[in-house]
Parts: sequence; structure tokens; C-alpha cells
Amino acid sequence: MEFFDFLSPAKTSRNASTFKFSFRAKIITLWVIIGIVILFLLRFSRILPVFIWAAVTAYLFNPVITFFSEKTKTSKVLWILILYILLSLLVFWALKSLFPLISNEITDLVSGSLDDPNTFLGKIAAQGNVSFLGLDINLKDQVSIFSNWIKVQFPLQVFPIFFSAVEKLVYLLVYFVITFYLILDSEKYIILLKRIIPIPYRQEIFDLLENINLTLGAYIRAQVVLIFIMSVISFIALTILKVKYALILSMTTGILEVIPIAGPIIATIIAAMVALFQVETPFGISNGMLVAVVIATYFGLRQLEDYFVIPNVVSKFVKVHPVVAIFALMVGGTVGGVLGLFLAIPTAAIIIVFSGYLYKKLTEE
Repeated sequence: MEFFDFLSPAKTSRNASTFKFSFRAKIITLWVIIGIVILFLLRFSRILPVFIWAAVTAYLFNPVITFFSEKTKTSKVLWILILYILLSLLVFWALKSLFPLISNEITDLVSGSLDDPNTFLGKIAAQGNVSFLGLDINLKDQVSIFSNWIKVQFPLQVFPIFFSAVEKLVYLLVYFVITFYLILDSEKYIILLKRIIPIPYRQEIFDLLENINLTLGAYIRAQVVLIFIMSVISFIALTILKVKYALILSMTTGILEVIPIAGPIIATIIAAMVALFQVETPFGISNGMLVAVVIATYFGLRQLEDYFVIPNVVSKFVKVHPVVAIFALMVGGTVGGVLGLFLAIPTAAIIIVFSGYLYKKLTEE
């Protein structure tokens, strides 16, 4: 049975249709369908992120699955299951190895008396009042508010967090199922797309989609590589410098790589603030000197990324102007939260490719 044939109405006659839509009727019908789809998406927007994340995951791993399936002459199902097993083992290892470290760092962060300058929060609180842009800020009050929220409010959220976790688990299972079928039936979707597109426009549209595919694939894979490399390198550097909370800081540094210009600056400021207020400093140097070393280290890592990682490791990195990237991130974060931030710049890159196509169509003779 052909793909999606069950959606077609039963054919009772081979005669051509005696009633045809006029051009105006076609346009009206098309806009009505678009309106219905938009209303549907808005109504069920809460579940859309699961499908979007599944589509992104399938897009990333489908070339790998297809490659191994063709080389070994085996079913895609087998390689998808192998992928799931490998990812499950990786997640299990990460939870087993990293969760205790993160838990210990968070416990160390919020523990201790605010009146004891030998604790991290206590040292911040001991600074008293500071002035920033004409505002007087009492650091002890701010630290006390933060500490009380962690100790008092966080336990009250246990049940909401539990039920939220159950809901997220259901979404996670749905995510894996959807990803499985998206990868498994990827060729069928391409065939379906070819059937939908009218023959006179088929080649041109597929050329456009191929350019978008190259742009989107290059960017997403580049970002994954950059996040991983910068997380690992910054963790090694912070560990050598004995900066507190190196694991959390390095993970934050990697994630902030998705934000051009501002991301590395924010990561540097966060790491420098931790170095400034940590109680014990390595190698007998002062907190001020440690801050200077941390800033110099992050600056060096940034240069390493710009002149070695991007040109040599990510050769197909998508170039998006920083102003466009920042605008896209602000819009994406406002509209879609974390998912919006992740997809903002790839979407901007796609719009740039599509804009080039429209410009060519508008200016051709």
C-alpha cells in the first residue's frame, strides 16, 4: 500500500472532475487551511515542543543512521535501537557521575552561616553595601533572600516538582517514539513531499530545500561541537585553577556558546565572580589575582575557539551577523523560551537563505 493512500477517498469513477476550483477559490481555500492550522497550533502549543525536539533530533541523527544502515545492509530499526541504547548508557553514566558532583557543589554553595566569612555566601554577605550605577545594594540582604528561598521555598515545591517530573517523563517517552518514526520513515516523507509539489516547480523548490538543509545542518552540528568542546576545555582550565563549582561553571560556559558575543562575556563574568568571592584561593594568590587569571584564561579560550576550533573543527560553520543573531535570540527567547533560544539562529539562517532566493526571483528578468 502506498504511503498515506488510506487518506485518499475511494475512487468510484475514472472520469475527470466536472467541478474545478477557480484561481480565487484556490487562494481562499489555501488561506482557510493556513488559518485552521495556525489556530490548531496555538490551541495545542503546549505539546508542540515535544514534536519540535523530536524533529530536531531526527534531523541530526538521520544521516548517521542512514549511513550505517546502507553500509551494513541492515534495517534502520536496528541502528535506531543501537542509538537509543548508546544514548541511554551515556545518560546513565552522566547521572551517576555528574549528579553527585552537582549536588555537592549546590549543597556547598547554599550551606554555612551568612555571618561566617569562611563560606562562599558568607564572604559575599561580608562585603556589606555596594554601589552600582547609582544604586545602593546590600549584599547581605540579597544573599539572605537567595539562601532563604533555597532552604524554605524549594522544599515546598517538592510535590509540584514530582508531578511535573512525571509529566516530563511521559513527554520524554512520546519524544523517543516520535523520533523513532521520524527517522524510520524519513524517505517516505521525502516521497510525499515530491508528490505534493507540482512537477514544474519541483526541481527549483528541492534546490532551495537542499540549500536550507546544508545551512541548517552545518549550524546545528557546529553548535553541538562547540558546546561540547568549550564545556570540556573550560572544565579542565577551572579545575587546574581550583575555581569552585568548576563543573557547573563549565556547563554554563558551554551552553552560553549559543549566544554570540554576549554569551562568552556573561560566562566570563560569572566565573570571575565566583573566583572573586571563593574562600580559598590556589597557589597562595589573592582573589583579585585569581580573577585576573580566570579572565585571561577565558579570553585565551575564546581566541582558541575563534582561530582553531571554528576554522578547523567546524569548517561549515554558518556565518550570521552578530546583530542579526542577537535579535533572533531575543525574539526566540521571548516566543519559545529555551527551545526558542536553541532554534533562533538556525531559523535566522534559514530566513537568510530564503531571502536570497526571493531576491533572486524578484530581480530576475
